[in-house]
Amino acid sequence: MKQKVTKDNWEALIHWNFALVGGFLGAYAILLHMGNFGSAQTGNIMEMAASLVSGEWYDVLLRFLALPLFGGGVVVSYILTNHTYINMRKLAIVVDAAGLVASSLLPLKPVLVGLYPIFFCSAFQWGVYSSANGYNSSTIFSSNNFKQAMLGWTQYFLTKDPEFKKKGILYTNTVLSFFVGACYGAVAVNAFAVHAAYLGFVPLATGWILVVKHSMVLESERPQEIAKEAVTELEDAEHTRYADIIMSSSNHLKEYL
Repeated sequence: MKQKVTKDNWEALIHWNFALVGGFLGAYAILLHMGNFGSAQTGNIMEMAASLVSGEWYDVLLRFLALPLFGGGVVVSYILTNHTYINMRKLAIVVDAAGLVASSLLPLKPVLVGLYPIFFCSAFQWGVYSSANGYNSSTIFSSNNFKQAMLGWTQYFLTKDPEFKKKGILYTNTVLSFFVGACYGAVAVNAFAVHAAYLGFVPLATGWILVVKHSMVLESERPQEIAKEAVTELEDAEHTRYADIIMSSSNHLKEYL
């Protein structure tokens, strides 16, 4: 039981760390790009519809180009996860860092151009860091996390089931981590403007350390897990052998009677 708790704790810490990164990305995008959120497409689609109706074709084009960039982040992360042996958790950190650097180097006008790297890297992060301890949870936006936190605590108070308490804790801390990241991003942007992107390297570095530590924990526990599985298989084999002996003896007894 202790091993499982240890692994779950590391998994949760990694998830909360990247929720903090997601909050930072969101604040950096919104504060420097006239309120445009680079970690989701809802607002972008709404603004594209408004621009389409008002005949602002250039803005429509800029917003339309954001769709394949965000979608590309999701698709590429899926393909690499399922068809390669790349360490995706580490790669997502590199992609986030590259996205922040690229965004800091692009002009702030037109507004959306500087957001293009954020669209891609945040979607890529979402594809990699999208769950923890068996719960689906985004690290780049918070609406569903807030909903699930409310449901988790409500279910726990109604049933007293500790599993719902774990759910409530996971989602609540994910929302809080996202908020802390947004606050950190706001302070960084107010102090350093576009160069605040480089302060995003701090939670990315802590994320790298957590990922490496988590891998070490899994490696150290693997021999114990293999030994435990071997013992279980041996016990199953013994039970099967005894069952066969009893069945054989029963058949012989029936023939004798």
